Order: sequence, then structure tokens, then C-alpha cells
Amino acid sequence: IIRCGRLHCFTCYDEMRTTAANNNIEDIDAEYSPKNTAKRRPFRPLIMVSAVKAWASQEKNGLKDFTLAQCKVALVLAVAHFGNKFEPSYPRNDNHAPEMFWLVNFFLAIGTIATWTWKASSAGRSGGSPRVIILGREQTEEWKGWMQWAFIFYHYYRVFYVYNEIRVFVSAYVWMTGFGNFLYFDKKGDFSIERFVSMILRINYFPLLLSFFLTVPLELYYVVPLHTSGFVMTMITCYIGYQLEQKLGMSYWKSRTFAVGLSLVAHILFYETS
Repeated sequence: IIRCGRLHCFTCYDEMRTTAANNNIEDIDAEYSPKNTAKRRPFRPLIMVSAVKAWASQEKNGLKDFTLAQCKVALVLAVAHFGNKFEPSYPRNDNHAPEMFWLVNFFLAIGTIATWTWKASSAGRSGGSPRVIILGREQTEEWKGWMQWAFIFYHYYRVFYVYNEIRVFVSAYVWMTGFGNFLYFDKKGDFSIERFVSMILRINYFPLLLSFFLTVPLELYYVVPLHTSGFVMTMITCYIGYQLEQKLGMSYWKSRTFAVGLSLVAHILFYETS
């Protein structure tokens, strides 16, 4: 049972032992050991209820924060639905205004120069002094922000002649999804189901709701499947490289090169051939 969102939490483990003692469970380790299937029981209502209560009473990641987040999602969906059904609105292509597109970008550039600051990346997990890191989180987050701005105003003002540049931005955004996940898997080696499910929800949860409430075909949100497939392929590739290094004793570079080559072959077979 996961109480606080982390595996191997000793605080939660001690609480489980206390609950077990109060309910005359002799050995909580044997009771919940995967190897001891004879003693393990499939359903414990009291422990399930106590786990939900512990989760709901947390200051963070509890029921209160979860409910508040869903209320925010519902509010955004309501505004989007109202705007989509607003009668005085006009067809999207009627808003073709390249001059306004460049004007808002000009004001963005002025605001950016006026508020320009230098900030070193925070020290990494291995320590060391803060420094500027190429493609660090600070840089990639800023890069994403600029591209999101371009996506919004490109669609809003229907600036058709920057279509190719926007496609490059989309590709860069999908690449950064794979890049960030590669760094995570390569450093932590965490290929758990929790990581997989959390990323699938993070990428698909809101777009699926938006598609449903706006009655818009999911195919129009093509970037969502792109990010999803990019994450899955990255996870599989990193898992293969990790297993080759851990189980077969291959060196770091050989195992990763073999995994990337295998992924490239799969890409050619499934995506580049009819």
C-alpha cells in the first residue's frame, strides 16, 4: 500500500505495523510478503480505509489538493465549452491577421528585454556549484514557453506562411519530451508502472477531456499521440539499454548504442514502410 506517493516510506510502514498490531495481525511482513501467498489476504477493508484517510489528510498530494485541481480543470473546460459554442463568434479563418501576429511578438520581445535576468542552473544531484548547463531544465522550460506562445498566436491569427516553422517547433517539443525522459531513465533506472501511468496521464488526461467536452475529433490533437508514442519509445529503448548493461555486462556506450539501433530498426519497420 502506498500512502504518501512514495515507495518504501518508513513512516507509512510503521503506521501499517501499528494498524496490524491493533487488529491482531501477527506479522505484517509475512502478511504482505509477495512470496507468502498462503497467508496474504486479497482484501483488507480497514487498512484500505486507513490508507485513504492518511492520503486525504496529507498537506500535499492529498484529497484537498486533488479536488482543487479537478475544480480548476472543470473551470477551464467550462470556459472552453462556452467559447466554442458562443454564437457571436466567427469562423476561425476569418481571424487571419499577420500584422497582429508580429505586433504581439514585438511587444513580447520588448517585455523580454526589459525583464531579462541571468540565473545559473541549480546544483545537480551530485552537488557542485550552480552553473549554466546546456539544455538544463531552466533552458528547456524557457524554450517550451517561447514555443507555446508561438503555437497559440499562430493558430489565433492564422498566419499560414509560418506553417513550416511551427512544424519545426512541434518536432522540437516532441524531442524534448524524449530528451527529458531519457535523462530521467538513464540516471534513475526507474521503469516502474507508477512512472509509466503517471506520464500517460500527464500527457493524455486533459486533451482527452477537452476532446470530449468540445466534441472535437481526437485526431486534431495530433501532438498528443506524438508525445505519447515518443515517451513509450524512449522508455522501451532506455529499458533495453539498462538491461543490457545490468544483465549482460555490456559497457554503457555499447548497451545504449545497441538499444538506439534496435529502436531505429523498429521505427523503420513500423513507421517508414507501408
